[in-house]
Amino acid sequence: MKSVSVNKLTIVFIVSLAMVSCKKNNQEIVDGSNENQGFNSIFFNAGSTSIKGGNADSVEQIRKRLPGLNLNGPDAFWPDHKNFFTHAMGNINFPTAERYLFRLSCSGKILVRLNNVDLFNFSTPHDTTAETSQFVNEGKNIFEFEYYDGGLAPKIVLERSIEGGQFEVVPNEAYSAIDITGSTPAVAVVDSAMTKPNVLTQQEMKEGWKLLFDGKTTSGWHRYNAPGVIGSKWVIENDALTFKGRERFRYKLEGRIMEIGATDPIGDGGKDIVTDKAFGDFELKLDWKISEGGNSGIFYSVIEDAKYVDPWNTSPEMQVLDNLVNKDGLIVKHRAGDLYDLIACKEVTVNTQGQWNQARVVKNKGIVEHWLNGVKVVEYNINTPEWSEMIKKSKFSKLIDFATAKERRHPAAQTGSRKSLRERCGHGRFNGPGAEYSAR
Repeated sequence: MKSVSVNKLTIVFIVSLAMVSCKKNNQEIVDGSNENQGFNSIFFNAGSTSIKGGNADSVEQIRKRLPGLNLNGPDAFWPDHKNFFTHAMGNINFPTAERYLFRLSCSGKILVRLNNVDLFNFSTPHDTTAETSQFVNEGKNIFEFEYYDGGLAPKIVLERSIEGGQFEVVPNEAYSAIDITGSTPAVAVVDSAMTKPNVLTQQEMKEGWKLLFDGKTTSGWHRYNAPGVIGSKWVIENDALTFKGRERFRYKLEGRIMEIGATDPIGDGGKDIVTDKAFGDFELKLDWKISEGGNSGIFYSVIEDAKYVDPWNTSPEMQVLDNLVNKDGLIVKHRAGDLYDLIACKEVTVNTQGQWNQARVVKNKGIVEHWLNGVKVVEYNINTPEWSEMIKKSKFSKLIDFATAKERRHPAAQTGSRKSLRERCGHGRFNGPGAEYSAR
């Protein structure tokens, strides 16, 4: 693509990792006679309302099959235990694709997600009931919850209704365990090696390409909404821009790496970073590599403004993921190359974890393309009724500046809250006036 008019653009990398073997002090308990009904959970004897970083093997724990989310009293959870933490994951079946109302009654502290989107988040232990709504696809949808009883009599009851209808407790028959053997697509093996990363050819310079990363310094980048500042966890290693990760409590559930624990991205030097310069229509090329269980993303249309907390408030995302180990690999539209939570890749072209992947994003007059390892995997047009309807049904529906073409935007790299993730932002280029991003 030749030089075109420019709007701000931001690329963001979201990083996630968690890992541990959960064998010591581990018990297996299955409730119910139907092995396909219910969902799997892990309980930790936390001794408080939070778990600090460390090895899960050192904490008393059990694994248990729960029948559904109509749980009331200690016997439904972990008898003779208080101040425990549990993390559960499974499927909920929905008879139709609709916007559903949900009501949750809970005693304790809980985070409930549906298709990895927050549904309820009670940040302190107490007795409460709350309602919310979300559009849900027909069939099986992946849900999970993280729960601390906080010393209270434990209770979790989830109800649903189609908007305007009566609430009913979600029946146990609607729940099922995740099929971890067939829920993740195969991983391609594509040669994406880049010759002379962070160097432009004479032809590229003639075409107007500009480097965004020189392979040696973080010059040209800054912390989101903080010009002139960059976090200490962003370093240069082996000619790559690398996020160093952070310590958190780690374990596995449904074969996937999990982590929990509060983070302080600004305080620990790991907040998202963006380019100093902004762009409009563009062509971006970069290489990325991620560590085991990693979850990151390329946000390419970000607005910097104090009224926004995170880059994803304004920008679509090309997902960067270890499909086989991160829990998002279980969810359609959350895998490597996808337009996150909106459009799945047409085919799987991501390389195995630890290999370099070549990404390309093209934006021209509202038409956006995702390319991964030489294959166009996603295409969309933000100027169509179909786009507007898709956003209306998504978690981005209330973000008025999401994916608009109102102004010039930045590239950015977003960190995540997971341990020991190193996000290598590959060789990236922007076509048009402005800087080019290159991270390998």
